[in-house]
Amino acid sequence: MRIHITTAIGNFKDKAVARGVWWRYAACLSAHVFLTSCAMFDANTPRWEDFAGSPPSTSTINLNHQQTGHGDPVLLIHGFGESAYTWRHVVPHLARRYRVIAIDLKGFGDSPKPRDGAYHIYENARAVLKFITDHDLRNITLVGHSLGGGVALVAALYLETQSPNRLSRLILIDSIAYRQTLPLFIRVLATPGVGPLLVRLLPERTQVKSILKLAYHDDDAIPDDAIDTYARLLASPGAKEAALQTARQIIPADVEDLSRKYADVSSPTLILWGREDRIVPLWVAERLNAAVPDSRLEVLDDVGHVPHEEDPSRTLEVIDAFLREPR
Repeated sequence: MRIHITTAIGNFKDKAVARGVWWRYAACLSAHVFLTSCAMFDANTPRWEDFAGSPPSTSTINLNHQQTGHGDPVLLIHGFGESAYTWRHVVPHLARRYRVIAIDLKGFGDSPKPRDGAYHIYENARAVLKFITDHDLRNITLVGHSLGGGVALVAALYLETQSPNRLSRLILIDSIAYRQTLPLFIRVLATPGVGPLLVRLLPERTQVKSILKLAYHDDDAIPDDAIDTYARLLASPGAKEAALQTARQIIPADVEDLSRKYADVSSPTLILWGREDRIVPLWVAERLNAAVPDSRLEVLDDVGHVPHEEDPSRTLEVIDAFLREPR
């Protein structure tokens, strides 16, 4: 079967790439092994109770990071397939008033990519919390995008109960938070056999460009240097396996129970969304806004899943206004 699939991909790959629809072909190949409804890829991932009872020091990951500026810390957590690079338009502006720290999550950017299979959201949150305690960060503004938003939410819930003096504000940008129908490229990556085959056979630039076209509302706004940078990172040792593992574990098995705890986030929270987001839909933002007590929702028109990349000026305008409000 593997030989037949490999031959089929070789036959249609150029045609699929030319049309920009290779994820659809992949979905057809994987239909017999994967259900495309609301996905839970790994029912054996840890739950909140396991995470909350385990101190951050249990993480062995030392995250790569970039730091600039002075003042209260703003910790930036990127989304799936990204790195600290995603914040390139945000960091210089915020660094005028804050100590800005952009991290690479486990398996992404220049952070370690161990073959331990632990790439679930709780493992990522534990590594972030270890970073916070190791650097003794206090009065933090946590900023999380997409996958990083889910990580920031879990980390915020932990800090609210275990270290309430550390967290000041929370900013969630197009964040995962609930059970949802995941985008096709995530479902394909999570499919046993098919996901590994595709990431190995298809050029990194092709993979990255296809995903960015889904993430941006305006394809013409996608810069070539972003494609080149993300493609280079994807080609680094261990990056593809880490992406596959993360895709399979991106939504925790206990997401319904976890989401009921969002009401415990007492810190001021900004929920910032692109109205045209095709990866994490707007209803997630609206539900989050209803769940988190001290939250406000700001929706940017004509912007997709990555407002901080696609329209950084409007994104920073909203963030600035939020950070300047008295706590």
